[in-house]
Amino acid sequence: MNYLDIYELLNRSNCGKCGTPTCMAFALSVVRGEKDLEECSYIDRDTVERVREKIEKRDWKEELIDSLRKEVSGIDFESVAEGIGAELKDGKLRINCLGVDFLIEENGNIYSQGHINPWIKILLLHYIRRAGRSAPGGKWVSFGELKGGWVKKLSFTRDCEEPLRILIDGGINHFDDILSMFGGKHVPGQASDHAWIIYPLPKVPFLILYWRPDEDFGSNLRILFDSTADEYLDVESLIFLGEGLLEMFKRIILRHE
Repeated sequence: MNYLDIYELLNRSNCGKCGTPTCMAFALSVVRGEKDLEECSYIDRDTVERVREKIEKRDWKEELIDSLRKEVSGIDFESVAEGIGAELKDGKLRINCLGVDFLIEENGNIYSQGHINPWIKILLLHYIRRAGRSAPGGKWVSFGELKGGWVKKLSFTRDCEEPLRILIDGGINHFDDILSMFGGKHVPGQASDHAWIIYPLPKVPFLILYWRPDEDFGSNLRILFDSTADEYLDVESLIFLGEGLLEMFKRIILRHE
């Protein structure tokens, strides 16, 4: 059974008692494995037991990738390539993401020399779909100042800024070397003790500000974005991009220890 079959079993009142806003959303959540059919109070126990094993559960990430592929397949690559900093070659887009080159076909399929996980696919397809055009202007803002950023600000601090601060605390010179491998550069004139700029995606630079610990305070780190960043990715994708950058740094450090 797919989500439409499940939807037919519901009373379609959109009562919200299951914790989802609509019956269609509940049906999708059941198929994705996020909800159980018995959470709908209008379905009797016998029906739940009868259909539970027939439900075709599917990874929501794969569903999202399929949906994004369909959207991307309708985009004229030639018209978006320059705006997103991609190279158009033989009808395919070449995009450097987190130091790796990816090729994206017109049908949304993605290729690379290395392993491609679902999150990278989602990130790249979002980046193409949004088709940003505004060139980064050098106006740096915090994550919370981006569209939708205030709601996810604590998540960004917890999952990106804090782990990166701890990583740099372990060896500032190590970090300098790592950044230079990916074209990262020191930025003068910032209020912090150290400042670097790096481009994990062609039009989405990160400005990393780091303050060394002193007698009174511990170290501190902030990641700033160009004010145009939310034209290229939504805030959830920016968090994943930050996490990907962090993991890339960790892998390189482990490789050289």
